[in-house]
Amino acid sequence: MQRFSSRRTLSCLAFATLLAAAPAFAQESIKIGVPMELSGRFVAYGASGKRGVELAAEVYGGKVAGKNIEILVRDVQSESQATISVFNELVDKEKVNYIIGPIASPTVAAAIPAWRRGKPLWIVPGSSSTKLEEEVGKDPEFFHTFPYAYNYHESIATALKQQLPPGQKVAIVYSDDNYGRTHQPYAKKYLTDAGFDVVIEEIVRTNASDMNPLLTKIARVKPDILLGLVQTTDAVTLTKQVYTRKLPVPYLIGTAATQLDEWQKAVGPAQEGWIGVTTYLPGLHRPGNKDYPKLFPSSDEWEAAFIKKFGHEPDFEDAGCYVSAMLLFLAIERAGGDDKQKVIAELAKMDVPNTLLGNAKFITTSGGTQHEAFADQVVFQRVQDSNAMLYPPGPEVRKIQPVKY
Repeated sequence: MQRFSSRRTLSCLAFATLLAAAPAFAQESIKIGVPMELSGRFVAYGASGKRGVELAAEVYGGKVAGKNIEILVRDVQSESQATISVFNELVDKEKVNYIIGPIASPTVAAAIPAWRRGKPLWIVPGSSSTKLEEEVGKDPEFFHTFPYAYNYHESIATALKQQLPPGQKVAIVYSDDNYGRTHQPYAKKYLTDAGFDVVIEEIVRTNASDMNPLLTKIARVKPDILLGLVQTTDAVTLTKQVYTRKLPVPYLIGTAATQLDEWQKAVGPAQEGWIGVTTYLPGLHRPGNKDYPKLFPSSDEWEAAFIKKFGHEPDFEDAGCYVSAMLLFLAIERAGGDDKQKVIAELAKMDVPNTLLGNAKFITTSGGTQHEAFADQVVFQRVQDSNAMLYPPGPEVRKIQPVKY
């Protein structure tokens, strides 16, 4: 009798243990690392990136392939050492199979050695650096959902060629970091090929507080176009100092920073007339996807919902990281669960028309990236606190306007 009681007690304990463990199995999640620049120099990019991924998880419903979506957001602080530490944690400790981010070229470059140790599926919704393409483009685990530097300057040069006469003189200012040094040769090549004359190129230290010495040099050669290949705080400094001294250059061109709310608020009236290039712009009126209308509604519908939730318009990284995350969720769903190799295969063959960024289809680039999507660019100009479309050609395209102080 005593023996039977002991056995019964043990059986009950074992059953209770199974019951206690059941919720843990039911709550099993799929971890997605989201390392972003949530502080420091590139915070405008990282804040948008985090917002886009989290919004995608919310719209998708919080579960994929029957498991909870667990977003592991980490701040890489816009610094190389912090980026390395975060990737070490995500790859070695959390052992994530999927990572989205970071965004800025320098922080993405810093992440490469730590990523290589575990090689989770890595979606990079930023970094236009061709050095990134050279180092990891051929890796099947790497997916790039953003244009490279050559895509930027092909679009800018084409837009200017369509609207301005040939032979215009160009001055280029570029930062002494991964971004500026990558973009400078492509800017010169495509502008020269388009019939423009690059007459001066000036390098500037990142986070420089005074760009007036190089602006003085530029003023002496009397260019028609100034192209600033600098980011975030450097773009703010350049814009303000060009405006303060009323630099006599009719056409002022930036890159992605021109769309950012952070840049626009920081420079105020100095933004008038600046030209920018981006993957996404509010007011594009892109159609939605008929197969996934909830995930990829029309851009007008998505923008209205975004503004209602966040109180401001989305920028290119809100849209870019939203779409990147949605494609990953769809790939996991189609793979039937958390099998990295199956998810890679599903994402690689993804073909989803009419997302916020256009058609989602990964191609191989001439530079060797195996999985590249969304290289198309929109060129626009800031006119009276709004965006005027300059390129590609369409019914809403406006004539480029010279800067008037």
